[in-house]
Amino acid sequence: MSYYTPNEEEVFEILRRPDLDTVKGRRDKAILELLYSSGLRRNEVHTLNIEDINFNDSIVSVRKGKMGKDRIVPVGTLAKGALRLYLERSRPKWVKDTAETALFVSERGRRLSAYMVYEIVKSYAQHKKISTHSIRHACATHMLKGGASLVHIQKLLGHSSLKTTQIYTRLMPLELQEMYRKVGLREEEKEKAK
Repeated sequence: MSYYTPNEEEVFEILRRPDLDTVKGRRDKAILELLYSSGLRRNEVHTLNIEDINFNDSIVSVRKGKMGKDRIVPVGTLAKGALRLYLERSRPKWVKDTAETALFVSERGRRLSAYMVYEIVKSYAQHKKISTHSIRHACATHMLKGGASLVHIQKLLGHSSLKTTQIYTRLMPLELQEMYRKVGLREEEKEKAK
């Protein structure tokens, strides 16, 4: 299946759209920032609990991701700020049951469904081809273009195969060849230095 991968400006425009003066806007901003910052799947966002966010270490624990795999991923500064704002000013207005552990909740105070996470992205994207999975692809592609290694992106996304990560990042064969050439040159330099 082919997904549209938005460029950085398209993603930034989506991230700017939620109204931070509203309870819903603060929640939606936190979801969007987390999706882009950490490359999470919509189901992973849906299953997050408050205890899964570690603000001190800037990480989120993904429990039972795809294929039942757990992983720990970093959370960017902007995503952390959006999460704090949501937890301090929005979530308490909706959650009446103190036993509710879900990180993201609906106006009824219950766990937000994976479908609603998808609908939130679609409502701000205003582009029929952009979905939660598009944001995941964008995270990976933009990280790679920024200099992150495929191996690090693979771990972030929770892929078991590097080949899957290559597909996600939409690398053209020439881009892959150039990347491997650069890595190979570094390896040659290490050997010469020994």
